[in-house]
Amino acid sequence: MKIIRGIVILLVFYGAGIAASKWLHIPLPGNLTGMLLLTLGLCMGWIRMDWVEQASSFLVRHMMLFFVPIIVGVASYMNLLSQDPWPILVALVAGPMLVMLVTGRVVQWYLKRQRQKEKPSVQQEGRALDA
Repeated sequence: MKIIRGIVILLVFYGAGIAASKWLHIPLPGNLTGMLLLTLGLCMGWIRMDWVEQASSFLVRHMMLFFVPIIVGVASYMNLLSQDPWPILVALVAGPMLVMLVTGRVVQWYLKRQRQKEKPSVQQEGRALDA
């Protein structure tokens, strides 16, 4: 039952992202907007991680099934790809590097922020022990 609830939650955020991108003219794909909304919901505590954890793990385990149509679609354009491969090769190399760089920076920022939040409480505990 947890998987079904998690998939429903993920689909609701996906639909909300699609609707928000379309109605608010957000220059991002709807699926990305939905993922950002889900991240916001998780960070704000509106959605608990255990509600979507099993569903997302299931989907990640079976992710390759989602790529089959894309691979078949790319195979039909092989003649175009072989004529001018450089833009695709640059995107294949630079895209993941950019994603890893941005993700690393965001995680570093988040961890630094978490450590700063924890420091005052540790200092207050030390003061309480001194008293």
